[in-house]
Amino acid sequence: MRIDDPIARRQFVKLMALGTAGVGSTGFLAGCMGDDEESAAPGTTAAGGEPERLRIENDEYVYLSIVTQVPFWADHKAALEDFGKVTGAKTSFIGPPDFDVAAQARQLDELVARKPAGIILFIGDADAMTPGIDRAVDAGIPVILVISDAPKSKRFVHIGIDGVQAGKVGAELLAEAIGGKGEVILGTFPSPNVLDRVKGYEQYFKENHPEIKVVATVNDKADPSFAPEAYAAAIAAHPNVVGIGGTDGDSGLGAARAVREAGKAEQIKIVAMDRNDDMLAEVENGPIIGSVVQKSYDELWLASWMLYWLNHEQLKPVPDWEAAGINPLPEQITTGVWKLTRDNVGQFKH
Repeated sequence: MRIDDPIARRQFVKLMALGTAGVGSTGFLAGCMGDDEESAAPGTTAAGGEPERLRIENDEYVYLSIVTQVPFWADHKAALEDFGKVTGAKTSFIGPPDFDVAAQARQLDELVARKPAGIILFIGDADAMTPGIDRAVDAGIPVILVISDAPKSKRFVHIGIDGVQAGKVGAELLAEAIGGKGEVILGTFPSPNVLDRVKGYEQYFKENHPEIKVVATVNDKADPSFAPEAYAAAIAAHPNVVGIGGTDGDSGLGAARAVREAGKAEQIKIVAMDRNDDMLAEVENGPIIGSVVQKSYDELWLASWMLYWLNHEQLKPVPDWEAAGINPLPEQITTGVWKLTRDNVGQFKH
């Protein structure tokens, strides 16, 4: 979902305002809605622009990710961009192109020195990133994590899927496609939530389809140039494989290319992860029979607004939550997943 139309954006801002009413944000609600739900908000520009109360040009919100070269981040970027359009805030998306945890940690320290209004993080490694997260919060910069969590850190919120449950959804799709039995390969890379999806696959098979055997777990590095090679090696080592379950955004396409090159597009069924545009053609006409899709736009849209609420005193559960030493936000928000299939794949194209 994109909020490109100005009228649609203003309507969405009103909806966000309604959503905050239950957490003590009556001032924000009034500023967006005015006395009449259909009336223009106080402070709206003569040209029909956004309410002045929402214009926060001096704020900077940064999304620091990892493996940024892959197309998975399209929905995250879209939500961040739309938030910037609505509010006037400066937004940016940064991070190392590869799975370089040390580089991500260095960039986080650089951000702390810059002192943006808020940081959103997709972490590569919880232990490596926790010290930097804590330094940011101690410096007065609120931090929200998406997808993977660092529960021992001082982050305000973790927003994302339950990785184990997402894996079970993928396992259900794959089990149905292969008739509930046979050898399968799982693809992943070493990020906490992604590894949890592997656990979900394994648990589902054990509990529901004991005749399905996981014969290999492939680290595809979430790298579209490396993944086909990794899956090709696993397929060669296990010629009786009938299914592949991918748990990161690039595993599906990488597996599909390897399956085609091996001449096994009819033999091996694939369940992918997420909705990368370059993968969807393989759902329509290839060996990928479906995908488990995260609600990525929702994650960044919510995270951005929560940082705004923290910075602009929109949350009043107590007169002064900082003095009270409490976190005014929910510490965990589980967004759930969608099933992408050949029947609905057209709805998921950007």
